[in-house]
Order: sequence, then structure tokens, then C-alpha cells
Amino acid sequence: MNSSGVEAPEAQTVAPRRRDKSMWLAAGGAVVIVVAVLALWPPWQKPTAPAARYEVGPAAKMTFVSGAGMAISPDGRWMVFPARGEDGVVRDYLRSLTGVALRALPGTEGSTSAPPASWSYDSRWVVFANGSGKLKKVDILGGPALDVAGFPGVLSGASWSPEGIIIAGSSGGEASPILGVRASGGGVVPVTVLDEDESAHEWPQFLPDGKHFLYERVSSDPEKTGIYIGSIEAAPNRQSRERLLAADRQAYYAASPGGGTGHLIFLRQATLMAQAFDPATMTLSGEATAIVDGVDSSATKNYGLFSVSDTGTLVYRGGFGSQTVLTWIDLQGNPAGTLDGRGDYSSPAISPDGSRVAVAVGAAPSQDIWILDVAGGASTRFTSDPGREDFPAWSPDGKTIAFSSERGGKLDLYAKPADGSGEAKLLLESDEPKSVERWTNDGRFLLFDSTDPTSLHMWALPMPGGGKPLPLLQSEDQEGVARVSPDGRWMAYTSTESGTPENFVRPFAPGASAGPAVAGPGVGGPGAGRDTKWQVSNGGGIRPLWAPDGKTLYYIGAGPVMAVDVHTDKGFEAGMPRSLFMAPAGTATTGWDITPDGKRFLFAVPPTTGVSAPFTVVPNWAAGLKK
Repeated sequence: MNSSGVEAPEAQTVAPRRRDKSMWLAAGGAVVIVVAVLALWPPWQKPTAPAARYEVGPAAKMTFVSGAGMAISPDGRWMVFPARGEDGVVRDYLRSLTGVALRALPGTEGSTSAPPASWSYDSRWVVFANGSGKLKKVDILGGPALDVAGFPGVLSGASWSPEGIIIAGSSGGEASPILGVRASGGGVVPVTVLDEDESAHEWPQFLPDGKHFLYERVSSDPEKTGIYIGSIEAAPNRQSRERLLAADRQAYYAASPGGGTGHLIFLRQATLMAQAFDPATMTLSGEATAIVDGVDSSATKNYGLFSVSDTGTLVYRGGFGSQTVLTWIDLQGNPAGTLDGRGDYSSPAISPDGSRVAVAVGAAPSQDIWILDVAGGASTRFTSDPGREDFPAWSPDGKTIAFSSERGGKLDLYAKPADGSGEAKLLLESDEPKSVERWTNDGRFLLFDSTDPTSLHMWALPMPGGGKPLPLLQSEDQEGVARVSPDGRWMAYTSTESGTPENFVRPFAPGASAGPAVAGPGVGGPGAGRDTKWQVSNGGGIRPLWAPDGKTLYYIGAGPVMAVDVHTDKGFEAGMPRSLFMAPAGTATTGWDITPDGKRFLFAVPPTTGVSAPFTVVPNWAAGLKK
């Protein structure tokens, strides 16, 4: 026990509390409320008997998000998924699987293409984290979303036990263990701890005893990546290291509706498999059996687009998997060609002269960086380490590429000549995982983000050669993705200080202030302090980009690509945000860049034809298994 009253990580566990009768009385009252709520929904939305297999497509004035996941409720009656509404905003929707009832869930605006949410054990609450820096819950019977706890990154699976414990995985380019918190609220505590060769612990699911759970450990060593069994009664550093199943996507336990041995459901490439699993002994038996082929997945999130209920209902999506296409789009939103073919592309970075693109290629955790020639289309491997290498950034003269690499066990900062000659040089090594952002135009600093278990912080590394990093902004909020204006005076970044991700601008002054900024007026004159800030987005915003002339700031809003006119003749002044065009699916995850002439953007987007794959529902998936 330390001075703050929090146990040290080695001894810290998430212990369940005893439930009392009031919980069951409340649950009984909830049944009456559910009946009343369903009765109030439109009369034509009457339950219908499900077919052997059927598809669920988007409703009118709704667009499915390409590559988005779903979560089916434990009772098999509901599905939650992200979709883009008529207003262009992506949010989570609740859909009945026994009828056609459909409605948006309040407070879920800004959902990503990862699994949108998870469910409570009783199918009443939806748990989500939409980039606001908070883990939240919302009652499907109605009411606003409620904060549960502070939460870093993007939700990578969650599970809520009958004892009132939520365990959750976090991703977003940085490593994080499985975190635990009481559903009633409080602080998160680590439930697992990452080994040196691991990049993520994700997709937890409680087993029936409410103490043990399945989860995925992602390692640079293929022999270690797979499904493991953890326990909330074990200290984080004493979780079992015995791999249950070799897999590079999540696995879910599916109970047998009639009792007896259940199954683990998991992906082998694009084929969904089932293998007998006894939760009492926590062992697999027999051979894995194929359920369905052509299931979509996301390699960058180590996630397959499928979900299964306790009642034997399976939902999945088919599609292109994690593949993306590097696509040019002009300022009016018109496609302007593609670069190279289809692949697992992310983090594209255009060279200062516009002739080359550095991009991460491959599935996590074994991504490498390649360099693509814009004119000729030739591609050259730039890195080849077995571990993850990501987030390339060009030096202003185009002679060097900085990047993040796990070759030392953690995401550290490296640099290598852009022509591929010589060895990569270690710039900065530390315990926290780090992601490269951008070089400043004068070449004096390399910007990067670092992540601790609860926060995201921004830094500036003196260049060339590295040195002691200087803090840019370090507060209790999630702050990152810093971009310095072409004249070197202003820094744009994303922060969750307002409750949802928004973009801010403040003077660029490395090391001058490590604390929170002070809200400034609409115009920042010559006397504006170094800690003055201006909010430049409205209604949600991430991933800011400066136009090469510094007169416009672009960002990804809650649906569209947005633009803000900027005037810096007498300090800093920002105009009203205006919408340019709808952002391609997945941009929040895969990234984007702008050409040196400011005329085109480059996105890594799924190769769709404008129609997203529907959800396929299989009410009794186990009926087709061989007896």
C-alpha cells in the first residue's frame, strides 16, 4: 500500500463485491420497464421468427461503416454497431434481432470502426469508449450515457461480470494491459502486465465463473501471440503465460444453450472456427470445425468482425479483411487516383518533395515500413525487423525517416537514411511506448507521443541525434498528434479535455510549459502567453493537418473532413470550421497526409464500391456442427 492508499501493481487485483437483494429487485423491475419500452416502439416493429440465416442491412438515411464490428447481447436479442447517420456523424446504434427496432444510443458519437461497444452480463447496459478519455455505459432502456472511469486509447473489447466488474482492453497505437474497474465507477487498475516483446492485451471475455477470462496477447514472437486465460484474482505480473490457442484475432467462448461443453469461436485467416472448450477445466478438446468462410477482420486491431451470444446466435460480416488502398482525394472530395495495389496500409507519410510515400505495411504486430514511388509505382522495403515498425516521418530535407520500432521490446524512436543505406539509429529509449508524429519544418525537433497506463502525452525530441526530450503538454487529459505550423510558431493537437476529442492550437514552445493551457480569446495577439490555447474544432475533431502555406488547418470531424481558415499576421486567429467532404472509412485509425502543394490528401481506405457489407445473423450456428 502506498501513500495514496492504492496497492502496488504486483499485489493489486480487481476483487468482486457480494451482490445484495436490491440488485435482483431492480432487475425484476427492469423486466416490466423493458416490456413498457418495447410497447412504445412503433407498432409495425413486431418481432418475427428468425430464418435459418438472414442479413441485416442499413436503414434509410444510414450508412454502415466499412470494416466496422458489432457486438451481440448475451441474450441474443440485440446488436450494437457503429453507423453514419444522415447528419454525417458516426455513432452506435441498437438493433433488435427479433424484430426491426432500431435507434441511436445517446453519447456514443465519435465511435470507431473497432468493436463499437460491449455488453453487461444481463444484456441491459452497453459499455463504450468513443475517444473521450472515458469508459462509459448507457442503459438500453433509456437515459444519458454515464461515465464509469478515465480510460486511455480506443476500447479493444470489454466484459462485464455478474459481480459488477468490467475488464477492458485498450489500443490506439500504444500498448496497454487489460484494465479493470467496478461497473459502479472508480479508478482503473491493471489486471495484466505486458512482457517486453508484447504490444497489446485485448478482447477480454469473462468465463462463466466470473473470475477467469479469455484475452489475446499480441507479441512480436509469433509463438507467443494467441489466446490466454487470466484471472482477476491474480496479480498482474502473475497471470498465466501458458497459451491456450494460437490465434492472431480474438476468441469468444460460446456456451452450449442446452448445457454441456461449449466452444471457442475464433478465426483462422478468413474462416470462422469452433472448437470444444470446457470452462470448468479451461481446456480445449477435439478438432476445430469450420463454421463459415469469408469473415472480415482488421489486422491493425487484431480483431475479427464476428460476435456470438449465450443463446447460440452468431453475427458476422464478410468483406475485404484488413486490406486498404492508398487513395488520392482532392480538396473537393473527388478521387484522384490510387498508389500501388491493395494491402495492409496505415500511417502514410508523403516526402517533402512529394515524390515518395513512406507507409506501414502488414498486420500487427509485424508491420514494416515501405517506400513507394509516386510516379513509377515501385515499392521498396525500408525496414525488416520481426517486430512492429510504424509511424514514419520524413526529415525536412527528405534524407532521413524517423519511425517507431519494437525491436528493443518497446516502441522506441529510431532514424534511418531514406535511401535505405546504413543501420537504423536509436534516438530515444524508455519504458513508455512512443509513436512518432512529425518533424518541425526547421528540422530542430521530432514530435512524438508517449503513453503511460492512463494518459497520452506530447514531447519534442531535439534533432539531429536525439537527446533529452522536452515536454509539450502533459496533463490528466489525453493529448497527442501534435502538428507544428509551417512557420514554426503554432502547434495544433487533439485533446479530450472537453469530454470529447477536439483540436486545439497553442504557441509552440518546447519545454516552456508541461501543464494545461489557459483558454485564450478568439484572437491571439503578440502578447498571447505560451500557455494560451484556442479550440479550433467544434463538435468533435481529431488528426489535425496544416496546409503547406499555413493558412488552413484541416482535421477529421465527426464524419466530414473539416477546414479552418487561419490568420497569423497579428498573432493567431481561426475562422469557423467548414465541411469539405465525408472522410473515408477508417481514417481515424489508418491516418492521412497532404501533398506539399496542398492540392491533394492521401488516405489508406478500404477498397469498397460504395456499398458496405451487411451483417449476417445465424440464429443457431451450432446446429451445423458435425456430431
